[in-house]
Amino acid sequence: MIYDKDHLQMSMIQSLAALEGCTVLEIGCGEGRLSMMLARDTRRYIAIDPDREAVAKALQQSGNAQFFIGSGENMPLGDSSFDRVIFILSLHHQNSRQALLEAHRVLAPGGRVIILEPSAKGEFQQFFHLFDDETAALTSAAHAICHSPFDLIRHKDFAVPVEFDNLADLYQYPFDQSPADDTGRSKILAKLRQFRGNIKEGQAIQLFDSIHIFSLKKRQVDRACIPPG
Repeated sequence: MIYDKDHLQMSMIQSLAALEGCTVLEIGCGEGRLSMMLARDTRRYIAIDPDREAVAKALQQSGNAQFFIGSGENMPLGDSSFDRVIFILSLHHQNSRQALLEAHRVLAPGGRVIILEPSAKGEFQQFFHLFDDETAALTSAAHAICHSPFDLIRHKDFAVPVEFDNLADLYQYPFDQSPADDTGRSKILAKLRQFRGNIKEGQAIQLFDSIHIFSLKKRQVDRACIPPG
């Protein structure tokens, strides 16, 4: 499987965040695939994730990013210590309201938070819903964004290609943290046919992950905004 081979996520983040020379905190970095690229021109880049195995893999890389085990809900980091905070497809995997309050705390005055969140209605996300429906978590994250102590600077939607060699490759993807059994494969095939019709056994498959990206600026007074559709 190849996710976002042209690095569209990185390009979108860089266009909205202006990371050069900044102190940056990434919350939910996984194995650090994007962290290493985003960190190149920053003054300091800290990346945290609660998954010990993912952080261990991230630590095997060399570059400007520093990796630690940690949660966005409770960070042992100083107030106003970062110019940028980034969530890449991670906000809905935690208490989103608490994570945004922590992001607000560690951001310097006028600092920016950049948030990427998948659309619950996106093609790729629909396969996750077959095994663990994240609609409620994504809705909660959208609500938290719009009722957080930040001003919305910009919100855009874009699509990221997700490419699989064939059906077997798609079946092996850990939508529920393990390869699909017979029942799971039947669900995946039915959903795929809904989007692409009949698929041959050796045919390459391309899906699209629909992503919301938000650029928000730190402020002190809470004010509601309208959540994305």
